[in-house]
Amino acid sequence: MSFLNSKSARAGLLYIALCALAFAWTQREQLGLITDGRDATIRELMRDPAPADVLFLGSSATARGVIPAEFEERARELSGQPWRALNLAPFGAGRHIGFLELERWLEAHAPPRAVVVEVGVTSDLVGYMHQMLPRFMDASDCVRVVRERPHRFRDAREMSRRLRSPVRFDPWGAFAALDRVAMHLELALEVLGRGPEDLVRAAFNFACNGGESLYYKPDDSTLRSTVQAQVAERGYCRIGPESPEGLAGKQLVLGRAAKTPYEEAVALAWNPDSADEFADESISRAARLYARQMRRLAERHGMRLCFLELPNFRGRPLSPAQVAFYRELGELLEPDKAVLYREESFQDLGHLSVEGATHLSRFVAERLTARD
Repeated sequence: MSFLNSKSARAGLLYIALCALAFAWTQREQLGLITDGRDATIRELMRDPAPADVLFLGSSATARGVIPAEFEERARELSGQPWRALNLAPFGAGRHIGFLELERWLEAHAPPRAVVVEVGVTSDLVGYMHQMLPRFMDASDCVRVVRERPHRFRDAREMSRRLRSPVRFDPWGAFAALDRVAMHLELALEVLGRGPEDLVRAAFNFACNGGESLYYKPDDSTLRSTVQAQVAERGYCRIGPESPEGLAGKQLVLGRAAKTPYEEAVALAWNPDSADEFADESISRAARLYARQMRRLAERHGMRLCFLELPNFRGRPLSPAQVAFYRELGELLEPDKAVLYREESFQDLGHLSVEGATHLSRFVAERLTARD
């Protein structure tokens, strides 16, 4: 009997076809990004047909560290020309997501003059995939991740467990290699199966909002206003210094300042006796891979590619391997630590205050206009 003569077979093929259509449509509309305030902000900015001169990509350090309006004002002062900047950084280490954002942007917009990508001691060495990554991936990236296998761990919990208790028996690394293949296959299949889930969620959100908006989260009544505020600032995530989050973060800054004197932090250089983890490509594989992919896009579309150092408060400097790698791929922008390491420049240990973000944004404008 022919396979298609079976009702079960025909029903299965119809279901697969409907799932594929749902996946294609939800990918086009980016419906996977409608339940999180930061992701929804990125969705709105990406769907805006207006072009941009500069795209900022990175993590929450960039989301809270670059103010497009401040960049634009300073760039206009120096160049005499209008500039438009967008901050598209997600929360969490987002080099992979940044590459996907850049790809999608170029599919629907003219290339920007410059792309500024965050680099840092912390964000470059995160070994696990971003928890929101499947919501940004498309079918072509599913193929890429299975082929390249860039990530070491599924999540932070797995990374902690494996680093704390390494596998004792793994002949020739075969078990680790098989697990890495399986992990990326799981990721690809999760992405390809998201269509119906995202479609149902969008319909539910739309109904909950009375047909007014797709943005809804049961435990967050401020989701829509948060998105509107961040879109109005073209992606900058403003945390008030008097907010609970701002006050708690500032206490951490003051604690670090008491332990690490300002003069000592500013003068700190790389310790040659320290292990340079970025030099180990098994650890920095994802950061390196997507930086190189961005470089290829920059060359293909004639964009200027810059890598922006975003330090932690009075933390370690970039390693020699990081400096050499990023200078080979593009321009490395290193802000003045004498300003950023002041207590008033940070709101918590990993995120700049409004004052620090203002300084950094104007610094980037000065560097970009100097060679524009």
